[in-house]
Amino acid sequence: MTTEFTLVVATSADGFIARHSGDSPASWASPEEQAHFFRLVGDACWSVMGRKTHEVADRPYRRRIIFSRQVTTPEWRRPTQVWVNPDHLRPEDLPALVNAVTPMTNPLILGGTLVHDWFHAHAAIARIELTVEPVSFGLGLPVFSGDGPTDPLTLFGRRGYGVAGDRILNQVGTRLITLEPAPAQPA
Repeated sequence: MTTEFTLVVATSADGFIARHSGDSPASWASPEEQAHFFRLVGDACWSVMGRKTHEVADRPYRRRIIFSRQVTTPEWRRPTQVWVNPDHLRPEDLPALVNAVTPMTNPLILGGTLVHDWFHAHAAIARIELTVEPVSFGLGLPVFSGDGPTDPLTLFGRRGYGVAGDRILNQVGTRLITLEPAPAQPA
């Protein structure tokens, strides 16, 4: 059975996940986005994130797989947190690393950019929970490497994801969009 990873990401209207390294979405995202995010995280068995994302929101009690090129072999730095080098792994390797602690049944991808790139490159994103806030940064950290200011739906569409659901979360226009890999087109 293949593990299905869900990418959870909040962006600005111009497609950035943060204004700069160390910028937490909690400083600019709506209360509705934050409630949705924490509900998903609370229901998840494991979250996968990069070292910087982990450091911005360190939660010692959360089950996390932390990507870091500073480690060569998996390191359990807390009973529920393992640090791994993504260069030595594939997405299908992750469940075996953590199943002895808690089986991996509904894992989340929480960022940042390089983590998104890694999962996309391995075609391992089964679902995306995208929140688009009605703010623009002009510059910042993109969802995927190499992107500039872009409508978030356009940048996901270019990578082969299609809209499966779309709703407004609040009166200011925060959108919650569910995306899934689009079916392959016949040649």
